[in-house]
Amino acid sequence: MTAAVESQEPTAVPTQRPAARRARRPRRLGLGRILTLPGQMVSVIVLVVPLSVAFYMSFTDWSPTRGSLLDAAFVGLENYWELLVYDTRFIEAVIRTLALTVVCLSLEFTLGLGLAVLFLRKFRGKSLLFSVLLTPMMVLPVVVGYTFWMLFQSNGPINQIIAFLFGADATPEWFREAPFAMTAVIVTEVWHWTPLFFLILLSGLNAVPDNLTRAAVILGAKPRQVFWRVIFPVLKPVIMVALVIRSMEVIKLFDEVFMLTRGGPGTATETISLYIYKLAFADFQLAYGAAAAFLVLVGTLFLVSLLLTPVSEQLIKSRR
Repeated sequence: MTAAVESQEPTAVPTQRPAARRARRPRRLGLGRILTLPGQMVSVIVLVVPLSVAFYMSFTDWSPTRGSLLDAAFVGLENYWELLVYDTRFIEAVIRTLALTVVCLSLEFTLGLGLAVLFLRKFRGKSLLFSVLLTPMMVLPVVVGYTFWMLFQSNGPINQIIAFLFGADATPEWFREAPFAMTAVIVTEVWHWTPLFFLILLSGLNAVPDNLTRAAVILGAKPRQVFWRVIFPVLKPVIMVALVIRSMEVIKLFDEVFMLTRGGPGTATETISLYIYKLAFADFQLAYGAAAAFLVLVGTLFLVSLLLTPVSEQLIKSRR
């Protein structure tokens, strides 16, 4: 009898524990929701409310000089239609921004990948050079724009170097001609954000398994074949993430262009962010500017989803 009782006692304990856990879970969930409520309220006030007001504003003809937003006339899709059909300046700013994005991302990726491959090897001063290369990324965009504005002046250091090497007649007017002004913007942007590509790609290269490269070398693959056929396919998701991050930033490019050229000469370097800024805060066309901003938002979301499609497909395949 005692043996039977002892054998039955341990079975009674587990039946009581799940009931106790189920009783505690609702209390913990309720406490968690209460603790996150202030953060959710702040998010609603800071993000949702202004976004909703701007979205409604984009369907009106409101301007600060015309009274209250509630009294503004509702024009429907007129602002969006005018932007997409009649506003050539907006379309040119979009095309210019996309072209600038392609050029900057290509240069930043190429330089960043080259530096990342270089830093896989051991050499003297590697840690010091690593810190130096990451320094531009830490500088504020406004400071970078103002610094390069001084460098590209007519009598600035860059023109002095060009005059010393090729003569005084070879020095260009960087901010008076469209090709040179765009070149100045590209150089500034590439100098500022190549370290981000370098850091992301270096992290991806260090995460590549050594077994893959060793197996390829044993099978007789050359260094180029090892990189392009073994390392590069593994590095593709990291590359896509880096491209998505930087493409979103270049599309929002404002600070460097504002400090360097103000969009000039004329509108030769005017990005979409700078154009929306001029619409809203220089011309006081806030409703029209809000419509342009939402068009850019939709286009950016579409571009990001398009770039992330290969990454998501690869993640789905890996889970299977």
